[in-house]
Amino acid sequence: MTYESLAARAGIPLPSTFARLLADGRTRYGDNLADWKANWSDYTLRAQPLLSCAYDLEWIDAEQAGEIVDDWLNPGFQNGRAFLPFAISGAGDAYCLMTTAAGTSGVGMVWHDRDDSAIETASFEHFVFTSLVESAADFEHLLDDFSSAQARECVLANMRAAAAYLPANLNHALDALISPQLPEDESDIAMISQATAEAAFGVLLPFAQERFAVVPRWQCNEG
Repeated sequence: MTYESLAARAGIPLPSTFARLLADGRTRYGDNLADWKANWSDYTLRAQPLLSCAYDLEWIDAEQAGEIVDDWLNPGFQNGRAFLPFAISGAGDAYCLMTTAAGTSGVGMVWHDRDDSAIETASFEHFVFTSLVESAADFEHLLDDFSSAQARECVLANMRAAAAYLPANLNHALDALISPQLPEDESDIAMISQATAEAAFGVLLPFAQERFAVVPRWQCNEG
């Protein structure tokens, strides 16, 4: 099973940026589980996988994505709506590609125990950009394992790594957040203020969240 085959089955175009991340191994957790367990700290600080700075996001492979689709997020259970999961939260919520009203591939979190969710960003690239800005504005979640200085470097490493995959306008917006960095934005848990983050989001085209009904995971396959 591959993401290409899952995308074809779902009728959701696989974003080229996501395809490149997969091809470059940027969603992998070390060479194997043992490698990750031994070296997770170094990998995280070096932005491996990409978005290692993000809160509560774990990339999944195509096999895991296929299991989520088969057991929960498939049109048969979800009123005809198709999903392409690519990451999960610690609670089992799924980050998914979905078709927007305009026919593009947007991204949203599908909550495993709620009866509705929303497409929150207009594209996969916008999702990556948003995750990076949110991490710069609040990296408190990283402080369980790293110092404040290390957390800042983790965010910066992810911004540098993302530059090879994001369009120029989003890279310019990220550069503006840190060069020059405003001293008054700095704190023990953030590189930028929430106001600076909101200003950075101005580079994104307006997108109204698209809400939709969800059948919670525990209700699927009943009987």
